[in-house]
Amino acid sequence: MKTREELLAYFCQLTEPLEKYRDPAEGRLHLGSSATHYDRGQIDAEGFLRLLWGVGPLAGSGVITEKQFEYYKNAILHSVDKTDSAYWGEIQDYDQLIVEMAALAVTLIETKTIFWDKLVESEKMNLITYLNRLNEVAIHENNWRFFRILSNVALYKLGHPLNQEKMTEDLTLIDHFYLEEGWYFDGSKTQQDYYIPWAFHYYGLLYAYYMMDEDPKRAAVFRTRATEFAQSFKFWFDQESGAGVPFGRSLIYRFAQCAFWSVCAFTQTEVLPWSEIKYLIMKHFGYWKEQEIQKADGVLSIGYAYENHTMAERYNGPGSPYWSYKAFIVLALPKEHPFWRIKPTKPSLAKCLEKIQAANMLLTNEQGTNIQLYPTGQYSPQAHSDDKYSKFVYSSLFGFSVSKGNHDAMQKANDNILAVSEQGSSYFVTKEAVIDQEVTEYYTKQSWEPFPQTKIISWIVPLGDWHVRIHRILNERAIVVSDGGFSNKTFNSHPHNYPIKKHLGAIYHESSLGVTATVAYYGYETVTSVFPDPNTNLLFPNTVFDACEGNLLVGEHWLISAHYGSQKLFTAIPQVILSENQVTITYNEQTQTILVG
Repeated sequence: MKTREELLAYFCQLTEPLEKYRDPAEGRLHLGSSATHYDRGQIDAEGFLRLLWGVGPLAGSGVITEKQFEYYKNAILHSVDKTDSAYWGEIQDYDQLIVEMAALAVTLIETKTIFWDKLVESEKMNLITYLNRLNEVAIHENNWRFFRILSNVALYKLGHPLNQEKMTEDLTLIDHFYLEEGWYFDGSKTQQDYYIPWAFHYYGLLYAYYMMDEDPKRAAVFRTRATEFAQSFKFWFDQESGAGVPFGRSLIYRFAQCAFWSVCAFTQTEVLPWSEIKYLIMKHFGYWKEQEIQKADGVLSIGYAYENHTMAERYNGPGSPYWSYKAFIVLALPKEHPFWRIKPTKPSLAKCLEKIQAANMLLTNEQGTNIQLYPTGQYSPQAHSDDKYSKFVYSSLFGFSVSKGNHDAMQKANDNILAVSEQGSSYFVTKEAVIDQEVTEYYTKQSWEPFPQTKIISWIVPLGDWHVRIHRILNERAIVVSDGGFSNKTFNSHPHNYPIKKHLGAIYHESSLGVTATVAYYGYETVTSVFPDPNTNLLFPNTVFDACEGNLLVGEHWLISAHYGSQKLFTAIPQVILSENQVTITYNEQTQTILVG
């Protein structure tokens, strides 16, 4: 995707299929029958309101005409009127509708001349009353506080007094979440994922844009933090394919991964050279345009690179994926804007191994491709949290898998993580929250207990497309271990007659995507190819990965393996020597010594 016209066409491609679900007299879209933890009315309201992240700014800039915006205007007015059957309902404490008010607030600001300024007083009061409700209810202490902040900004911009007490309280709490290097945590210090760019920085930059004159000091802080954040976040994107590395929750929001770069352009915040920001945006949209993310009726599906309810959270409904429309805010820049005339260039990446201390992770890239993220100490109490936060590595090229069950390796789909079971049981457990963790310039270290009387310390050592895993296990009960490598795509989940290839002592799999490989050095009995249940990997419906397996009697054990994932076949494997209190690793004529005593 290279031009503004192509990007606008993609917006239309995704938006036009929704027209058949419209009711001009209410702000709801019934896009499917699956449920969430909130009720059907709110599910359908979400399907409408999330479109406003794109529609509002585009209508405000004239990309969407006033006539085209008329449907949205009328639907909103019906839905905030208590006397109307289409009323969205009274917002309650911790209500899902709190989330959706930020899109409405931004829309009201952006479309003021074609919407607000043309309303009669009673219509204006209905809108003010509805937005102001956020100042009367309890709101979660996380990124949700920004929803009230933006709602108060809208009240102010529409000429209504904002609640300064709530505004100060919320902005103070946001500052409490700030760490360093542009990174926040989202209510919990073990949660640093895409909510930092597509929530904290996205909303912070909008606040800075709208309140520059009224609050210049805080506006400058938000802009500075965004600039610092961009220096590490640019490493999260594959410069060849445009893919962001899948990690964490809410991945059904897909191209919201690049919403940070889009809002930087919209608010004229040059966190990187404009040519690099444009490259990241257009490459990322190009990646998603090639994925099968629309259902037969054209509606965005629940899933990631294909329709997949297995990986969804309890708050993922049929309209939830339209949170991704936050990324379309870049289209509000008019076609005459200099941004659209800039020639895109790849971001400069000085290092192939990046340490992000504030987020407790290492990240590798080989010439800007095949991004591999190595997190530690991350966890969020969501569906499949161990899969979405606690694997040893996450790959932009090979994705990751979520389990369908725990009773065998096919259900567990334990790619890039060590699964543990008691001997005699088929029930496998993987790492969730860690007891202790450390990130150095060269490796991550994590201490964890899959169950009582079994203690594990894992050292993960990135080596470009390879990485070495070292596990020290102290177990007072006999256990079975299965340490899975990268997933690779297949056309089915049947292992019959599937070719197992060997090269330089490693077992490997090759597909049109690339090559995955595994080597077992110490402590394992075998390497087995695992064909997980369909629809476990986020990128491919059918996959295969290799797992190092063994049976461990009671005692102390050392397990060491290496795992590879790349677009090309490897020409060498790491050399590993285990001696007393240390592991020596040699690869590409470089040697590292990891103290493990």
